[in-house]
Amino acid sequence: MDNRERIIKEFYNITMTCRLCYIFMCMEKYLVTLYPEHDWTPVAKKMWQWTDDWWDKAWDIYSIAVPEFIMEFDTYEETKEREYEGNLAKDDYEEMTALFKGITDGKGNDELCRILKFPIDFGNTCEGTCISGAELNVAKLIEEIETILKKHNISLPDKSVLQHFVYERGKPVAWGEKEPGWGEFENTEYLSIILNK
Repeated sequence: MDNRERIIKEFYNITMTCRLCYIFMCMEKYLVTLYPEHDWTPVAKKMWQWTDDWWDKAWDIYSIAVPEFIMEFDTYEETKEREYEGNLAKDDYEEMTALFKGITDGKGNDELCRILKFPIDFGNTCEGTCISGAELNVAKLIEEIETILKKHNISLPDKSVLQHFVYERGKPVAWGEKEPGWGEFENTEYLSIILNK
């Protein structure tokens, strides 16, 4: 059994929301282990809000925690003219750019940028598809982030804390109903090692 098959098996009856939480847990372990001198609370707040809202809205909120997105602007004023169209608070811009200063150039070439972009890739993978359609690509993302953690001798998060995210796989869904494997809106901040320190 290869890694992706193992991951699919481990998460088989676990919601996609839970799989995203696992990615967040991996990200937090990476951040606090390799950059312990930084306060990652602003990033953690942007991450964990995702599971308590519509994913497209959460994607937009989280996007400012991605160096590749936020650091493409030299000044706060530039954010008003392009992607953020005046919807980005100056305090958020200054907080994130100060956090990333000196540890990434924001061009997307370094490992920190890759780590912080996992939720965006997760959202893009899941957009407009069904559970079975997203499953392999989500397993690839989990495999990639686990490989990065192992490279740095960082232990993987405890998956047992995710067991209440189980759903009945293969349950028939009536027309117009949401496929149950996506999960429900849920405040999952209790899983955060950054927000609960």
